[in-house]
Amino acid sequence: EIEVDEHGTLWAEGRPSSDWDGFKRCVQDALKAAAISKPFGMGRLAATAGPATVAVQPSGAVLLVPALVNGVNATLLLDTGATLTIIRPALARRAGIELASGAPKILAAVVGGQKVSIPFVRVRSVSVGAASVEGIDVGVFEALPHAPEVDGVLGGNFLNHFTVTIDRQSRRLTLEPSRAGAAVAREWRLPAWMPGDEWRLRWQSPTGGGTYVRRVEGEEAVEDVAHYVVKSGSRSAYYVKATLGWHFEKADGVVTLRRTPAVAHDWPLRVGKAWELSYRREDGGGQARELYRSCSAADETTLTLTGGVFLTLHVVCRDRAGRIAEEWWYADEVKNWVRQRIISGQGERIDELISYSLKRR
Repeated sequence: EIEVDEHGTLWAEGRPSSDWDGFKRCVQDALKAAAISKPFGMGRLAATAGPATVAVQPSGAVLLVPALVNGVNATLLLDTGATLTIIRPALARRAGIELASGAPKILAAVVGGQKVSIPFVRVRSVSVGAASVEGIDVGVFEALPHAPEVDGVLGGNFLNHFTVTIDRQSRRLTLEPSRAGAAVAREWRLPAWMPGDEWRLRWQSPTGGGTYVRRVEGEEAVEDVAHYVVKSGSRSAYYVKATLGWHFEKADGVVTLRRTPAVAHDWPLRVGKAWELSYRREDGGGQARELYRSCSAADETTLTLTGGVFLTLHVVCRDRAGRIAEEWWYADEVKNWVRQRIISGQGERIDELISYSLKRR
């Protein structure tokens, strides 16, 4: 078992074993799964973010700011010395924010100097007027038990995106996007596939490995909706053309797997953007499961693979418990992902690009 106590100390407990290296690997794997050591996210200025001037309410020596968390109204205490934005559990519930039992934590000092371990979660957006930050992490904690009218603390991971001006006499707060933060984030746009586009990949899992080829065979209307048909061996996967949403798969003409609605990323993508997916997965045998994923575009990174060196957008999707379930690394020049990592009860499967060939328009 792995946990962090209220003092920020990491505890790992297991059965006695002479395999010390194996025990260390288990601890490292558990840390990755629980994301205990993960730093909190600063988020990114929304593409539509602009300067904002809002009225603030003095409350003793502090100022209260009107804000939106995931579009839900909130009153936050302005704290330029706090590193993390924190919201109360009641606001999290109103904003539809779920805090998984294994959520990552940060050791922080609260009022009175007491050190506490605060769990945090990534939210869609935090906004003050037109000043909006997307994909930002917030702590969920009962930080202000004696101030029921306050929903949380507006901290540095939001404020650092702006030049902050406080006019106490006029009771006004002005937020001006900082020069560094105001740069428009790179947008990764929905690719357009062509018949004949082809990707050769290598896969590896605990049960084996091998290679396969994915080839765009053409387009087909399904219930009046245009789909790409991508063939791999005897299987054909159908993707909604307008969203690149994976809809269903056929083997020898028979539907063997379906996702309803079609599972798609929220194009166009940019670092810090977050979205949620809820869908029904049905296999050919009639078995069905309701699934949920909380996804975000985590970062841009350069990958060196057999198929080449690519600038990629790294997308991470987590399950309801906050565990990483799927990861993709998408490359514009390939018009597809070049690396994929899927984690299931059977273990971890990794697919990587070996080569590709794209048709010209």
